[in-house]
Amino acid sequence: MNNLIKVDVITLTKNSSNCILRTLDSVSMQDYKYINHIIIDGHSIDETVTLINQYKHEKKITMFQQNGIGIANAFNIGLMKSSGTLLIFLNSGDTLVNKAVITKIVDSYMKQKWLWAFGETISLSRKQYLKRHIKQYSHWNQSLFLSRNPICHQSTIFSQMLIQKVGLYDERLALEMDYDFNIRASLIAQPHLLYFPISYYDTTGISSIKVFKHYKVHRQLRKKYFPLSPINSFKTDSLCFLKACMRFIMIPIKIFL
Repeated sequence: MNNLIKVDVITLTKNSSNCILRTLDSVSMQDYKYINHIIIDGHSIDETVTLINQYKHEKKITMFQQNGIGIANAFNIGLMKSSGTLLIFLNSGDTLVNKAVITKIVDSYMKQKWLWAFGETISLSRKQYLKRHIKQYSHWNQSLFLSRNPICHQSTIFSQMLIQKVGLYDERLALEMDYDFNIRASLIAQPHLLYFPISYYDTTGISSIKVFKHYKVHRQLRKKYFPLSPINSFKTDSLCFLKACMRFIMIPIKIFL
């Protein structure tokens, strides 16, 4: 029955010649057969497109040039080009943890029939000397959204059925568009928790190091979806700012290690 389940892996690229091959390798080596690798390229001016075109992919691969601006727009192009039963965003530089992980995801979907799910993530510094295994929560609670985005999109799998209900990413957001999208998704259906790692996540991307801009947008979105009392809002703002400071301190470590 798994043969009926097609999985789209959507990868955003822009001037990613230094890391795109490891993402292509990761998807190509999957032992699950029915995968379509969709590449959305943001008009790269380096060798990214050439490397993709020359790559001998074991799965179906299609590449599209972005016709808009911003990460949310690229996400949306990926959604609109996707036709698989399930889809996952795996950006350039990110990799799946092993060759059997898509098979495990499909097996879970076949048994549980969830609308969306997310698993564990392993974050990596640039030279991969530092690794952090982000374990799964014991249970899901909407309050997890208050202090951070509790869901890494590199380890999140959406069904087409959910996408049809949620709609597209908000292109007015330059950052935290996945935080906004995940909240909207959670208001439709509770995510299913997968207790195994899905991906290795490169934490040195440009969007990952704009910690205080992330903090500002996160604060605005949190107040939109989760209005709190003035005291609780102050406490949450303070906690989020402290976490932003800690992430800022970690930036040089992530880049040089």
